Amino acid sequence: MRLPYLKATSQQTEKSIGSFLGINKNLVIQENEFVDMKNMSSDAYPAISVRQARGDVTKTITKPNGLFYKNGLMYVDGTNLYYKDKKIADVTDSRKQIVGIGAYAVVFPDKLMYNTHTGELKTMEVTWQQASAATFAQTTQGSTLVKISCTGIGKMFAQYDGVEISGCTNADFNKFIILQEVSDNYVIVIGSLSAQFTQASGLTIKRTVPDMDFVCENENRLWGCSSENHEIYASKLGDPANWNAFEGISTDSYAVTVGSDGDFTGCVSHLGYVIFFKEDTIHKVFGNKPSNYQVSTSSPVRGIAKGMERTACIVNETLIYAGRDDICSYDGAQPDSVGDALKNLEFVDGVASYHKGKYYASLQAGGSWGLYVYDLKRTIWTKEDALHLVDMVYGDGELYCVDEKGNLFAVTGKRQEVISWYLESGDLLEGTIDNKHIRKLRFHIRMQQGTEVSVLMQYDDDPEWHRVSTFRSKTYRTHVVPIIPRCCQKYRYRLEGCGDMQLIAIGKVIGLGSDVNVSI
Repeated sequence: MRLPYLKATSQQTEKSIGSFLGINKNLVIQENEFVDMKNMSSDAYPAISVRQARGDVTKTITKPNGLFYKNGLMYVDGTNLYYKDKKIADVTDSRKQIVGIGAYAVVFPDKLMYNTHTGELKTMEVTWQQASAATFAQTTQGSTLVKISCTGIGKMFAQYDGVEISGCTNADFNKFIILQEVSDNYVIVIGSLSAQFTQASGLTIKRTVPDMDFVCENENRLWGCSSENHEIYASKLGDPANWNAFEGISTDSYAVTVGSDGDFTGCVSHLGYVIFFKEDTIHKVFGNKPSNYQVSTSSPVRGIAKGMERTACIVNETLIYAGRDDICSYDGAQPDSVGDALKNLEFVDGVASYHKGKYYASLQAGGSWGLYVYDLKRTIWTKEDALHLVDMVYGDGELYCVDEKGNLFAVTGKRQEVISWYLESGDLLEGTIDNKHIRKLRFHIRMQQGTEVSVLMQYDDDPEWHRVSTFRSKTYRTHVVPIIPRCCQKYRYRLEGCGDMQLIAIGKVIGLGSDVNVSI
């Protein structure tokens, strides 16, 4: 009896990968993701490539205390404030918040205002103390306008400043009040006065600014918050020096107490609204003038983590920041997670900014730093290197950075540097936990002249990396690198080298094996 021939079933499959998704630090990742990398970028997506060269170091700041861009670069070196490399003021030796409003750069906690057009420097807080006799008198008989005359009383103030008067022998004048008219030797205020009187000493007039934890600009006002006082503040419209101007008009200053628990962790102007964060709360201010301002509260939600306020940054209209357990995006409704790929890292410190549609964040986790880049369009994270940045600011198409050594440079430029890089895959099982034989592993790599690439393999639980190939490009061309690894249950590959490179595709020929030696 003649039996039919049995058809042999193919014991191998072919696969290819032509799209790469960046870094993913989780235990189980996709085959087109990488568990670790250095100096890589999503610029060539769907390929993955070496990052661009950085800009040259333009200067070294001895003690970086702040960086800002307003029609030019402003930075703080210890106790010196510089604008366009020219020293403009002495400041305290502390970390600064610098906010722009109109032509002004406003420096906190020093409460200084610098006009970037005229070069004028002002102090926001001023105090006048009486040194000669002061006379209080009505401007005209029966008027509610009272003229206070004294040598130098008005020199430091401006019309319509909101000030605090204290030490007056007539207690009715010891209050916050608006200066209706100002001259060097007199001021006019609204008040009730039955008879003229003269005071010899003790009179004080102050224009004050509240001490605030975080400050931002929105709709031509500065906004800030105080954890100690549980308050939110806004300056007078168009006047960042006035925070106590209350006349019942649309340009007034504003203050409100909030009842949520915890300290403020940051504030941001986003899509026309001011948003104040706590770790588990978001306060959003609605309205366009003090009479209709309303503060809405969302809680519990993922806010900015304590100490991570400098990671808050707007990229392509989306606010991104580091929360307590995640990197979050916020479009005005509810926070969403964009940091699942980095969730296991538990960041504790960092600073961030944006450039060309990407979120650049220098973040610390477990005692080590890394520069991570999130591509919003492609939702891909990449890692550049262990760069520890203390300041970042975007200005005029450039992202300026200051590292922990005080070096100031742009994140992209024409620095002459040979960039070392690597890509490390996660554990690759090829769809089965049985043993398999990877018959061919091909890397389709585009290399620039002089680039060197090494291919290393790691099998099963062997901690050692085995170098299987090293080659250097003599011309600018595409190389297909065939690798024949051994039989294993799982494996990893690692590409490392120096110079410009684009990984375009990976091809695999996989032979299926048995479940021998597979633990149950």
